Amino acid sequence: MVLESCKKSSSDDGTSSSLKASGSTSSVAGEAPTEEEGPFPYPGGEATNPLQRIDVTDGQTGVPLALTLTIINVNNNKAVVPNVRVDMWQCNKDGYYSGYANQPGALGTQSYVGKTWLRGYQVSDASGLIKFNTIYPGWYSGRATHIHLELFINGVLKKTTQMAFTESISDVVHVSTLYSAHGINTTRNANDSVFGNSAVDLSIETLNLAGSVSAGYTGTLNIGLAL
Repeated sequence: MVLESCKKSSSDDGTSSSLKASGSTSSVAGEAPTEEEGPFPYPGGEATNPLQRIDVTDGQTGVPLALTLTIINVNNNKAVVPNVRVDMWQCNKDGYYSGYANQPGALGTQSYVGKTWLRGYQVSDASGLIKFNTIYPGWYSGRATHIHLELFINGVLKKTTQMAFTESISDVVHVSTLYSAHGINTTRNANDSVFGNSAVDLSIETLNLAGSVSAGYTGTLNIGLAL
């Protein structure tokens, strides 16, 4: 399932030509790179997403992943930013998304219209924190392992980005019992259409992971906005 919409945007977003030449769309050091929205956002658009919840698993099995994201303002000494709505969505252990029909993949063509698993939103608290309980993502052909994010302030979209995963950890997860039928992701971060064109961006987007397959993982990341 190769999805062209996962690629970085080539539109003019005011980023300097030198940064664009290197594949980066981050205009400020530490700012989350701007990425394409990618496939399968909430059907009808994130503005209509009613799923304000911490636990997004909704019955999906996989290695537990507890995410803690901190929203910071890179134009204000990395001060935390409260009241930011963060929408997330990801594929399940087999590489499929909820809410859409006719998805090719490891289990053949599947349809999950009307399902809402592995998607939701939260609003950052006074410490700029967002928490989601999910599962470690699987993967689909043509993309490195990832999670999609959109950030809104007062209803205005401020950032569309994605989170990457350390491959040595993903490789362990993807041969564990629940994931082994699909196996190790054949698209590496360096060759990915989104993450592969900037090592600097990749370092900003990669979750800090701790844990194990048996105990589950925690993932932490600062999401920088230039406000």
